[in-house]
Amino acid sequence: MITSVLIVGLGASIGSLIRFGMTNLLKAMFSKSAFPVATFFINITGSFLLGLINARLPHNTFTLAFFIAILGGYTTFSTYMNETVQLGTKKKLMAYSYYVLSAVVGIIAAWIGYII
Repeated sequence: MITSVLIVGLGASIGSLIRFGMTNLLKAMFSKSAFPVATFFINITGSFLLGLINARLPHNTFTLAFFIAILGGYTTFSTYMNETVQLGTKKKLMAYSYYVLSAVVGIIAAWIGYII
């Protein structure tokens, strides 16, 4: 049990650090955009990678715990919801677009990852 906890903790830490770096990079690249590009990109690439990993890697405890923990630390649903609400207070159409695009493109990315 302790080994599993350590594997998940390590994976989540790695994913969180990757997310932190990607968020800073993307926010610098798209600083003038009102659209939450960083969270959108992170959630779509995380969906793709989860589909890919789920379809291609062996389903053992280590692999699933480690990679799902990395992607769990990398992606975030709560930020997605918070940014949707924040956009909705000022730009309702952009908030709706972000919400729908994230869900639809995320499912497509996961499916593509699974197929590949």
